[in-house]
Formats: sequence, C-alpha cells, structure tokens
Amino acid sequence: MSKRWWWLGAAIIVLLVGVGLRHDAGLYSVPVAQVTSVQNGQAQKEVDSYNNTDYQTKQTITARLLNTEQKGATVHFTNEYTQSGALDSPLKQGNQVFLTKSGSGYQFRDNKRDVVLGVLMVITLLLICLLAAKHALVIIASITANTVLFFSAIHLDLHWNGNHAWGIFTTLVVIFTIVTVLFVIGWRPVGLVIAAATLLATVGAVGLGYAVMTWTNYSGIHLQQVRYVTQSPALLFYVEIIVGSLGAVLDETSDISVAIFQLNGGASQRFKAGMDIGRSVMGPLISVLFMIFIADTFAESVLWLRNGNSIAQTIDWVMGLGFAQSLISAFGIVLAVPITSGLAALAARAQRGGVAHD
Repeated sequence: MSKRWWWLGAAIIVLLVGVGLRHDAGLYSVPVAQVTSVQNGQAQKEVDSYNNTDYQTKQTITARLLNTEQKGATVHFTNEYTQSGALDSPLKQGNQVFLTKSGSGYQFRDNKRDVVLGVLMVITLLLICLLAAKHALVIIASITANTVLFFSAIHLDLHWNGNHAWGIFTTLVVIFTIVTVLFVIGWRPVGLVIAAATLLATVGAVGLGYAVMTWTNYSGIHLQQVRYVTQSPALLFYVEIIVGSLGAVLDETSDISVAIFQLNGGASQRFKAGMDIGRSVMGPLISVLFMIFIADTFAESVLWLRNGNSIAQTIDWVMGLGFAQSLISAFGIVLAVPITSGLAALAARAQRGGVAHD
C-alpha cells in the first residue's frame, strides 16, 4: 500500500470516528443535549479571604435533547463559570453536554468530550501502526493490558476505601513491569534482567527519597494540598512517584540490557559499555520526566500567579511537589545505570557459558 493511500485511509478512519462519536448520544443512559443558544449575564467580581480576585459569569442555556424519551425537546438550564477557569468553563453554541434530571427541569452536569478523546486515541493508534509497523499489535496489546490493570487497581483502591493503597499499587508496578517486558521482549534472559533492574532501581529510588524526606522532616514539602486530602498524603505522594517514574526507568533498562546482550567481550567490558550507554540516555530521560511532572502543575501555577501570589509562594506550594517527585524519580534513573549494567553483564556472560573472559 502506498503512503498516499495509507494517509487517505487514516484520514477517513479519523473522520468516521469523529462523526460517529458526535452522533452517539443514543448510547448514553444519562440525558445528552446540544447547546442551541447562550445568553451571558454580567460578570460578578469575587474576592476571597486571601484577597484573590476572580470574576464569575452566569449563563442561561437553551439546548435540544439528543436522547431519552424526550429526544428533540427544548430544555433550559444555567451554567456558571469563572474567568480563571480553574474548575469550570463557558458553554458555547454547538457544545454537547451531559445533564441531570432535576424535578421537572435539568441541570448542567459536564461537557461531553468523547469526540476529542476518541479522535486523539485513534490518531495515537494510527501513529503507532505507522511507526512500529509489525510490532504495532504487540505495543497496542501491552498498552491495553496495562490500562485494564491500572483501572482495576483504582477500582480495588476505591472498593477498600484506600486502606490497602500501598499494597495495591506496589503490586501494580510489579505486574506493569512483568506484563510490559513479556509483551515487548518476551520470556528471555534479557527480559528478566530488564524486569529485575527496573524494580530494583525503582525500589532504591523510593527508599532513598523516603530516607531524605524523613531526615529533613519533609521541610518545604506541602503534602497537605487538596489533591491529597482524601487519603494519606505521604502514601499517595510515593505511589505517584513509583507509577510516574516506572516508564522512564523501564525504557532506560531496556536500552542498556539489549545493547549489552548484543556485545562481545567479558563482563567488565560489557559493564563499561552499559555505563557509557546509560550516561548518554540518563540526561534526556531526567529532563523529560521533569517536564512531565512540572506540566502536571502548570495550570494550577498559572492560576496562583493570576490571583496575585508571588512566584516564590507558587513554587513552594504548587510546584514544590513536582520538583521533589522529579528528583526522587531521577534517583531511579541514575541508579538504573549501574544496576542494569551489572546484571546484564553477568547474565550475558552466563548465557554464553562464560566463554569470553575478562
């Protein structure tokens, strides 16, 4: 198949998915409506106890029901949004929304975003197929399996009210690692090395981070943020580090292990080669992981700055956790280099029956 036909087919698939999801209201059990008219009220100034200023606007919405027994009926409801847009957003004509039945009327529940999510997912899958070629199916299967495992862990955590969160998510990390290695590498000695090195580096990083945090008594680290208020703050802090850094550590251990198993020479030569490879990929991985953690707090940081808070206060209260998580994750990336190099060098020599001597 020529590239022109491939791109044409991909565009048609994306278009069909977008159109299909735009007209899938009948598949939902909750009321879905499409906004036909919006009237904005006067923005009202609001000032909180910390002298933060925001403006709230009330919208009067007219919409047409797209499902339920009242399909086609015109309904009216209101929506309130703030200028900062921290937890809300304005509605526009053409938006599709979820509603909640309230007596004889309806209340706004949430935006319907399945079109955006579905199209992005399809584009991602198509790019995987384009770039990974014959390995695409394995990659997609691995992603699917890990997604199912992740949501299963979330379900268990909610079912047990967070009482066993540490056990659930540490077990999840082990299963994540094993499943990914089995799909991508297979049941081979190099796969065992990758899994072992990944888990050892991750455990070492979290242990080192915990020791430092305990020694400094979490000075400057505000775990009492709202995002951690429902469960044990410290527990969720470390769980997020483990899950968030696992991918980068696994990627690094894979690169080093596969390269070492392909080299000739003794264990010391392979170890030195692994260290050289690790040094070359360590910096970019830490930078990428740092940007991911900081991006997670970017929107909240902008909100704090727009509300008149100083840069120092914003970094301390909002971005501080991101910095700490990045540093602890960097421990794992750094530790993975000697751990992987050593394990891979020994395993590669053992696989070849010790023929090559130092």
